[in-house]
Amino acid sequence: MKRRFANSVNKGKNKFIQRRVVEDYFKGYVCKVTVNKVTKPIVVNSKGEELVLLDDDYVWYMAYPDNEKYALTIMYDNKFNLIEWYFDIAKSLGIKNGIPYEDDMYLDLVIKPDGTVELLDEDELKDALDKDIITKEDYDEAYLTVNKLIDKYQKNIDELLELTQKIKSEF
Repeated sequence: MKRRFANSVNKGKNKFIQRRVVEDYFKGYVCKVTVNKVTKPIVVNSKGEELVLLDDDYVWYMAYPDNEKYALTIMYDNKFNLIEWYFDIAKSLGIKNGIPYEDDMYLDLVIKPDGTVELLDEDELKDALDKDIITKEDYDEAYLTVNKLIDKYQKNIDELLELTQKIKSEF
């Protein structure tokens, strides 16, 4: 299980701002990462097309909600076009040396601006279970969390857009 810190995007070569938010719409830590220069862009294959997730001047907002088992990354390109919402399912979230982190549970959920949903790394989650890296309870909790997120946002993309706008307004 990997521990990922909010300020580690692009190996920390960014402008990083963090806020504690306690509002009706969100309680937790929110971070804004503005990427200065990347050594190599992050490019993935999405439905047969190359999709750039991280490159020079991209902006990511990262949300670490209190009492939840996921971290949300809202990804924008260098023209501030929304790329996707990326949910990292986590065993736990925390703060160390003032920086939010997640203990990654392998399973990830992507929601595209058109409402398309992709579940990623199910094989990694199963492999972690088979190798006793995680427990059956962890495994079940990861799926419970991802299914709650799908139920909440897949058919209600406007709620996710509204949350995104409010998170952006913190900066």
